Amino acid sequence: MMLGGAVSAARSAIDMRWRVAVRAFTPAGRSSRAACALLLATIVLAPTARAQTAPPAMHALADDELAAVRGADGIAFNLSNFSLTSIPSNPLTLTYLSPNGSSLTLSGLDLSRTDDVDQFADPYQLSLRSRPGLSDIIALDFPLNVAGNQKWSLTADFAHCDAVTAGTCSGTTFLGGTLQVVDLTMKGGGLYVAPSQVANTEGIAFGLGTQLDIASLSVYPRGRSADGTIDKGDMLALSGIHLVDANTGGAWMLADLDKHPGLINAATDSVGSYLHLQVGWPTTADPVPAVALRIDNITFTTASATGGAPTITNLGSASIASMQINYVDIKFRTGQ
Repeated sequence: MMLGGAVSAARSAIDMRWRVAVRAFTPAGRSSRAACALLLATIVLAPTARAQTAPPAMHALADDELAAVRGADGIAFNLSNFSLTSIPSNPLTLTYLSPNGSSLTLSGLDLSRTDDVDQFADPYQLSLRSRPGLSDIIALDFPLNVAGNQKWSLTADFAHCDAVTAGTCSGTTFLGGTLQVVDLTMKGGGLYVAPSQVANTEGIAFGLGTQLDIASLSVYPRGRSADGTIDKGDMLALSGIHLVDANTGGAWMLADLDKHPGLINAATDSVGSYLHLQVGWPTTADPVPAVALRIDNITFTTASATGGAPTITNLGSASIASMQINYVDIKFRTGQ
């Protein structure tokens, strides 16, 4: 359709140039030789000018144009110059308030990502996939990110309060410190969700996996000062975290919808209600994918009580050559 339209438009343009040229020769006073020369120049130069015209380039869509996009085969999208930054005077805060009145808070959230040089070359892909005899899958395929240019960084403070009244902590607050993740890259894999196929069980089944590399993951118990500066007097630092499929060296699937599905739902038993996260037993004879984990360096730093040099305990590296996670069952309960 696009090719046919382009040829039709080009022919129309050439026909118009011919008509304009012919009309230009019509007035009296022009010799036939001059008319023929001008006509010949028109014929030769018009295709040349058309050939030198640059093809249309990709451009950003306005909101109303984006709203009109329809993708029968899915939608590819990416994040350009993404950054979510808290300001110290009014930090972004996420709070979970439990039924018993306690709370868990994640505050001062800073999240950002670096981009590829070509921001549209390696996008996320969102699609709907059918399965014979089973429910459809919503699939979010992650970028391949072979060069590792798409890197995520996260900084956040976490705290717990055992009693909240009218939105304010009236009990004891435990300050957990600051968590900082630097240069987290995901290479391939994705997230896949569908209705649960387990009999008499409601919930969302999922598949999840990727190849993961993290430059550093650090916990700072002293947290941050009022201006946002992290107090690094005490810290736990894990540097060079690498997680891959032990057999392929690529994306490792923690859960697979067709062979080893995960499940998330809310349920109630004799004890009470809870949020349920599960990776079920394999549903086929295929072996569960094995994962390899390597941490290049583990370091503890403790500040000196007298103001001297801190004590640094370097535990070196750690690795697991191959392990399988066959079954996981986690129940999150409140007030217990």
